[in-house]
Amino acid sequence: MLTTKQIARMNLWMINNARPYDLAKFNYVNNSGSKEAIVNEMIKYQNPDGGFGNGFECDIIAPVSAAIPSAEAIFQAYDYNLDTKSEWFVKLLSYFENSIMNIPKYWEDAPKEALNYPHAPWWNYELCTTFSPNPCAVVASAFILYGTESQKELGCKIAKDCFRLLVSNDFCGDHDSLNILTLINKLMELNSSLITDEIISAMKRRITENVCFDSALWSEYKFQPLDFIDSPNSFWYDCVKQGIEENLEYWINNINEQGVWNPNFSWGIDSETSRQVTENWKGYIAVKRVRIFKNF
Repeated sequence: MLTTKQIARMNLWMINNARPYDLAKFNYVNNSGSKEAIVNEMIKYQNPDGGFGNGFECDIIAPVSAAIPSAEAIFQAYDYNLDTKSEWFVKLLSYFENSIMNIPKYWEDAPKEALNYPHAPWWNYELCTTFSPNPCAVVASAFILYGTESQKELGCKIAKDCFRLLVSNDFCGDHDSLNILTLINKLMELNSSLITDEIISAMKRRITENVCFDSALWSEYKFQPLDFIDSPNSFWYDCVKQGIEENLEYWINNINEQGVWNPNFSWGIDSETSRQVTENWKGYIAVKRVRIFKNF
């Protein structure tokens, strides 16, 4: 486990370098910070239409609302058990309901306007021609659990689309699988009839297909065991348990000289913006991993 000295060094780096939003999360996890402080920093990235932009997802700098950063806000609400009855969350669900497009995926990852701002090369605009659960599945989960009647109905429709893909032999990648996993977890809380033995079995298969157990490859962009679960109490623990101890040890052994972790991905260019984005990811990754260490 992380030592007190390592935590103290990480804490100092976060104070001096992290985004105030990530620092608020770190303080909540380590320093008796509050959920209110997290929300106060989060909503600075929220637009009047209810969606999130403005670099909330570090790789999309555009100020306009986009599906991927807006879905990230849902993930964060789940991770930190934020109040889903709050105005900001209600507005977020309205954004998704009001921004549906007539494409197979319901929402574009990022709008064309994002091309006018610095962004990671993998977020270039491309019209979607096939259905993908990223980020549809996590949005569906929020609709079903916390939405209006019309949003619940839409959420169930999207969930069924996600599950058709899940049980098929079609491609379902790491982020797709993580989104569906979140949807299943939330529906299990409701004892939803949508969750069947076939769905559980298919989800276990997809986790196994997408997790990388070879630590020699973790410096590359691969999903590690602890990308799929964040607690020993996870229903899916047995799917990845063979790699948990090595994953935690790998993280401990790969803290950089600054006291945090380097991301295993980059924009592939050297600019002032790309360097700042890397620093932002360091803060994001630090608080995510420290929270997991505490859970274990």
